[in-house]
Amino acid sequence: MTIDDPTSRPPVAGGGLSRPRVVTGEGVRDFVNARGGRLYVWTTLHRCCTGGLTLLDTAAEPPARRRHRFTSFDADGFELCLDGGVHGLPDTLVLELSRGRRAVRAYWNDRAFVA
Repeated sequence: MTIDDPTSRPPVAGGGLSRPRVVTGEGVRDFVNARGGRLYVWTTLHRCCTGGLTLLDTAAEPPARRRHRFTSFDADGFELCLDGGVHGLPDTLVLELSRGRRAVRAYWNDRAFVA
């Protein structure tokens, strides 16, 4: 697992906020680099009978159906493009390979949902 140094977080252009600390699990860098070297992470609101739940989606390409404002960071040897939507940016973004090692899972401040 690789963790960047939070004391070296540069400010985000235009926002004044620090970029998130990015924690990458084993194999994430190789997985992303094998698919072009860029990982997009964005929030998606899901609604059901109990209310809304915001989850994170990831892909090697940006989603085609919605406009996003991605902020790019260097993350452990690949480019991370993150759009937190109305939630801004997390303090920590954890990236891990799924069990089948066919996708990257993202966790917002160590949670599977955005709070």
